[in-house]
Amino acid sequence: MASADSLRRFITHPAVLVAIAAIVVRLVLMPLLTYDYDIFHWAQIIENFQTGDGLYDVDAYYYTPTWGYILGFVSLVMDTFLNVGDFGSRFVDLLAVEDLAFRFHTATTVTLSFAFCMKIPIMLADLATGYLLYRFVRDEFGSQRKAVFGLALWLFCPTLIYMSGVQAQFDSFSALFMMLTFVLIRKDRDLLAGMTFAAGVMLKFFPAFTILVLVAYILVKHRDDGTGVRRVLASVIGAALVTAVMYIPIIMSGDVATSLSFVTGRAGDMQEEWYVALFNYAVIAIALIGMVVFGRLMFKSSPEDADRDLLVYSFLALTAAMFMSATPQYMLVMLPFLIMVMLGYDGRMRLPYIIICAGSIISAVANNNVLLLDGASAYMNLVSADWIVSVADILHTELLGGNVAGYICNVGQVMEYAGFILIPLIWYDKVVERRWPRLAAALSRIRRWDVE
Repeated sequence: MASADSLRRFITHPAVLVAIAAIVVRLVLMPLLTYDYDIFHWAQIIENFQTGDGLYDVDAYYYTPTWGYILGFVSLVMDTFLNVGDFGSRFVDLLAVEDLAFRFHTATTVTLSFAFCMKIPIMLADLATGYLLYRFVRDEFGSQRKAVFGLALWLFCPTLIYMSGVQAQFDSFSALFMMLTFVLIRKDRDLLAGMTFAAGVMLKFFPAFTILVLVAYILVKHRDDGTGVRRVLASVIGAALVTAVMYIPIIMSGDVATSLSFVTGRAGDMQEEWYVALFNYAVIAIALIGMVVFGRLMFKSSPEDADRDLLVYSFLALTAAMFMSATPQYMLVMLPFLIMVMLGYDGRMRLPYIIICAGSIISAVANNNVLLLDGASAYMNLVSADWIVSVADILHTELLGGNVAGYICNVGQVMEYAGFILIPLIWYDKVVERRWPRLAAALSRIRRWDVE
């Protein structure tokens, strides 16, 4: 009886109910909607593993190795416990999608079973990050209600749902590694923090922009006991161990340049028209300046304020890094920090949260629109392939130098940038008030709001 009561209390706990609802939403979306292009490459990579090829032996993987090793583990689970069968098929009726203005589509559509195999691990990363966020808010701010609300803000962010339940993009793991680094470094688990930090940086490079804040935090927190340098070295050793484990096979196979193509390929954007190159240089400068400035501010903090400032300056450094690209999924690494600062220190951050989440999901859905129904058409016959192709063709038809889908996507990206800009303006409202009174007057209309 006692065990039954305990189970009932667990299942009816508000945080568990939020998690269950989030799982149900994702499980409903997983077979209905799938972005074809990314998951097609995940299928190629796993097929390469199963035929004995390495991560970079066949032209299909363009990222640093962390996600490749996660895919390797998923492949192992599939081979050992599941009978997935074919990963996908090429559908002639969808060939026209490969000629659209937005070129990142393919007529090769993965099966529903393979889509589940890719999306469920990402959903688990969502839940793990949510648990860390919930525990931090509950323990740090002393409010169960805030903790549950923060969990809901994370798990029901529409872009997070989209990335795990629809697109199968792995930025949820990037957020998880960043949160693990944050939690571990606060608990003085410096070696482990270095390991998770390195794994996160080798997944997507955005966590790297917090490195000066993290190092400064260790030095400030242990300024009085004199162990700061030793602890920084422990973190460096942890990062080096993970990097070595991941990169020694790649170095031996001569694929280092290929493994960095995610970064170097984007550097190639500097070859574009002068105004595009100028914009790219400007946003990189913002990210680098943010990394240095907030690292310096962290170093000037006191041991008593170090824990608070670690959260705030990590959040602001990640926000500065977000200016490098308004690609919808990238903001997920910053989102838990936005939620924690909102719930703990400044409820006005709800406005950037709303704007960034709305902008990112608008951008994501605009890019892929009805093409998300490829799998539902191919394997469930819910819609016809001809209808998908005809609607997609209308959305991507040239109009005033662009197309409807692209214009809607651009609106979403502008919203994201507006949200990123609002964050420092709200946080440093006293500075804004001194220098730009009119802007401060406009910002003052944002009502303070806190979850009790």
